[in-house]
Amino acid sequence: MELIRLDDVDFAYDDQRVIRSLSLGLQEGEVTVLVGPSGSGKSTVLRLVAGFEAPDRGRVTLDGKVAAEEGRIVWPPETRGVSMVFQDLALWPHMTVGETLEFVLGPHLPRDERRRRIDEVARMVGLERHLGARPARLSGGERQRLAIARAIVTRPRILLMDEPLANLDPPLRLALLTEIRQLQRRLGLTILYVTHNQQETFSLGDRAAVIRAGTIEQTGRPRELYEHPGTAFVASFLGRCGVLSGLLGAGIVETALGALPVLDGATSPAPEVSVVIRPEDIGVAAQGPFEGRVERAMCLGERFEIEIAGPGWRLWAMTRHEPELGGMVRFSVGRIAVIAREAPTMIVA
Repeated sequence: MELIRLDDVDFAYDDQRVIRSLSLGLQEGEVTVLVGPSGSGKSTVLRLVAGFEAPDRGRVTLDGKVAAEEGRIVWPPETRGVSMVFQDLALWPHMTVGETLEFVLGPHLPRDERRRRIDEVARMVGLERHLGARPARLSGGERQRLAIARAIVTRPRILLMDEPLANLDPPLRLALLTEIRQLQRRLGLTILYVTHNQQETFSLGDRAAVIRAGTIEQTGRPRELYEHPGTAFVASFLGRCGVLSGLLGAGIVETALGALPVLDGATSPAPEVSVVIRPEDIGVAAQGPFEGRVERAMCLGERFEIEIAGPGWRLWAMTRHEPELGGMVRFSVGRIAVIAREAPTMIVA
């Protein structure tokens, strides 16, 4: 069931329109990752969901009831059951962990209930031994956990997270992603998580929505978007890929690389298509039907990611053997995605 929804929303700061005809629904009890480049409108979507802004056009509904529409906020932020974790964390430097959590809970709860909730949340995020510490005494990961604890101690229905792990090193980011996922499942939270990071999208999201220039390009399960992109932008933003122009025929698509097979009966509104090829779908082998020059190589530990190029095309592949820069390699192509050039229709081989 959709807990909150934005329908055909426009929003502008002064004369600069940053959200354009955007529609997005959050399923109750799921993590929706809003992913897109800087300046695409991700943080503005959070502000609209939180109730900090009202849409210029369209509406925001909560539990099927209008929460805001066309310049009017019906449900202010404090009535929506929403908490937020900011990118810069915005922790209060003069308050200890315990004081921060108690301040957020406010005086309306009995003291014993406040103490119980503080102890419970501190244990959840691993800060039970740091209740007397101020943020300056905490590590980066502990400060992140405090920001999350402050957001969930009030038991919100919806948790908004604005690139909260952007400043952490990769191992700590991965550990905290796991902890956020565990907390979400334990508490049954509905989360809207904003990022431009592909790993966070796939590690955390039940659903993903790719945003570009204030408009949602495609939504779906993260793996589905990766394997079945609706546009070349979605394909390239969610992972490394080569995109070739092609002409779709009966069972094949003609590209600068050569003829590539597609599913029998594949159709497109027009023969002009784009072909998406991922690195993992290219097999580097001496008997491969295609040949290209190694332009670049990057060591990824046990494997190398290589860029292969030829007349009018450029692809990426994975290999376990260190390549010779400038040398020729042969390869085969497995699964491809074929996207109609002028429409989001997609066919997968």
